[in-house]
Amino acid sequence: MPQKRFIVKSSVHRALNAVGDRWIQLILQEAFRGVTSFEDFRVRTAASRNTLSNRLRAMIASGILERRAERTGGVRQVYHLTPMGRALFDSVLIAWCWGIRWDAASPSHSAGILHTTCGKSMLPRPVCRHCREDILMHACRHQPGPGAGMEETEVPRLHRRRQLSHAADSGQKGGDVLDLIGDRWTGLVISTQFFGIHRFDQIQATLDIASNILTNRLQALVRTGIFERRLYALGPPRYEYWLTRKGKDLYPQALALMLWGDRWLADSNGPPVVVTHIPCEHPIDLEVVCDQCRQPLTPETVREKRARRQSRAEAGGAGIA
Repeated sequence: MPQKRFIVKSSVHRALNAVGDRWIQLILQEAFRGVTSFEDFRVRTAASRNTLSNRLRAMIASGILERRAERTGGVRQVYHLTPMGRALFDSVLIAWCWGIRWDAASPSHSAGILHTTCGKSMLPRPVCRHCREDILMHACRHQPGPGAGMEETEVPRLHRRRQLSHAADSGQKGGDVLDLIGDRWTGLVISTQFFGIHRFDQIQATLDIASNILTNRLQALVRTGIFERRLYALGPPRYEYWLTRKGKDLYPQALALMLWGDRWLADSNGPPVVVTHIPCEHPIDLEVVCDQCRQPLTPETVREKRARRQSRAEAGGAGIA
């Protein structure tokens, strides 16, 4: 039986329960590329038939995918994103951007992105829909929302034994963005930073996470340059964990995932957390635009480039600051 526990209400937690799995993230990427058939998903993700079947069933059960007949009266079934699934596009696109910017893109990721509306290579840029200013971590204020409190949850079976890849765990350059957004516990550990939680015992209490799992995730996040340790006590030495610049660049992706959870997974009380954009003092409403023409991006206006590329971070170019 799935393990149940009481935790602080969190739309990020709810979202990661639905999509915090590496195989589900791979399926999502291919769905946004237009893949619909089981065999095409299997080839493009390299998943076993059993693994793919389990994930597709989970995504249908959560409302992200729907299964349809390939054609009227046909027997063959294909898989399409629902409106709930299409609403994950911002989160996926920002993750692609982060992977390109920090050389953490998986082999299946694009080496660059083209905006067909303006015809230029670009990086997606998250902006506030109200004031059109860039969304940055230090420009957002978090407060308890109407849905704040505690709730009973359970660890999904799909995620119980998830481990980070060798690249992320060994500290190889970049690692893989899917080791972050495709690992439920890693995503949750990162999310605590956005609420000013930096100490091991505080993170453990907030997430109700086993100490060995937390230790593993913190060590990997430090080795990949997303967290840094800061000494705050002697005898014995004790450390706090803080986001680096690379780690802060993950904020828009986590925010997009939280807003998706607010929209599709919140209970009747409303969102657990309200995020205010300080420059305009409006509740945050994120939109992802082209960093060249500033027009909104959609699945229909984004194309991938497969050419070898240099990261924007190394080249000193534009990107999420």
